[in-house]
Amino acid sequence: MKKIAPVVIVIAVLLIIGKIIVAGEVSDLEKDIVESVKRGGYYTALEDAKDIEFQGEKMSRKTSKLIEDVKLYGAAQAEMEKGEYAEMNLGKIKAILDEMNGSYKKYDKFKSDVEEFKEKVDSLEEYGNLGVELVEEVEALIMEGEMDEAKRRISEYKSDERYTYMPEKLKSILFDYMNEASGMFQ
Repeated sequence: MKKIAPVVIVIAVLLIIGKIIVAGEVSDLEKDIVESVKRGGYYTALEDAKDIEFQGEKMSRKTSKLIEDVKLYGAAQAEMEKGEYAEMNLGKIKAILDEMNGSYKKYDKFKSDVEEFKEKVDSLEEYGNLGVELVEEVEALIMEGEMDEAKRRISEYKSDERYTYMPEKLKSILFDYMNEASGMFQ
């Protein structure tokens, strides 16, 4: 019995050390996830994460946090892809991006993509606010008989590529004002 106890202790210690070593290793799929993210292959990274889950393996905490950010970035992009301002929700997109845990900042390409996307969201929000202000200004210009200036301001606003994202209601109002300024409703 005295000889068995040291053997059991040695085996237990070896198992614990082995478990610690295995837990510290990163699987090949996790390495693939990181490499995919570094290249901007976010869909591939998500597929590799699904493979890890399917195999019943656990991801390291670092990789799990990275995948969370990839999923949130994808959700924000999906919301943006709804197209028109009326269908997408910039507030929702901002909230999704705010949920990101910051893992993306460790990867230059991912960081650049997220920051560029945030700038686009901010730009669309700013442009939408300018549109609301423009409606008020154009209305005043028309009331003052400044039809050419009203048309010029509307045309200038519409020439921006962000115009396609604006809500139909805003587009409709500007269309009506443009027609009014052109003398079509007089």
